[in-house]
Amino acid sequence: MTLMSAVETTTLGWKLSKLQQKISEQLELIARKFTENAGDLPLPSLDARIVIVIIKLLFWLIVAGLLIWITLKILRWVKFYLKSERRKFKNPLASRTVNSSSPEWSITHWVKQAQKFQQQENYYEACQCLYQAMLQTLHNQGIAPHQASRTDGEYGKLIASLIQPEPYQQLLQIHQELCFGNVSASLSLLETCWSAYGEIEKT
Repeated sequence: MTLMSAVETTTLGWKLSKLQQKISEQLELIARKFTENAGDLPLPSLDARIVIVIIKLLFWLIVAGLLIWITLKILRWVKFYLKSERRKFKNPLASRTVNSSSPEWSITHWVKQAQKFQQQENYYEACQCLYQAMLQTLHNQGIAPHQASRTDGEYGKLIASLIQPEPYQQLLQIHQELCFGNVSASLSLLETCWSAYGEIEKT
């Protein structure tokens, strides 16, 4: 075997063509068996070549469908990843988790920030500020001291025993949807956040 032919038989293209050839041979074998067995059935006579073409077409349609499905899944995952990274880059507050080692912002600070962002029509940041004000409230009350690793799910468990957990749960849910769902921040959503936070202030 020459060096050129050895290289040709190890390339990806050559391997794919051999695989396609093997698949075609198997499909032809299946088609021949089908036409032979179908001879006794009351079906219109089928030319073996037509059956082979039909089976090949169906096989490659299934393969193409699977490839499209896998590609769409990958694209959806990449889109989600890029969307969350873009939000972190554009909205550093969204990825900021207050913890015991970082300087604490007061509840008043977060509320003022929310008002400022609302005036700028930056509803996403305003919602995030009210979420942070809620976390600071939980910290100040000793219900959920700041921890960098604590998730919204863990906050949800901690507030479940409160007399009125609903406004806390509402802000947690909105935060989840804004950061990880397909929900877009809007004035009406921010008003819902203000309403929930108002209930928290009353308790």
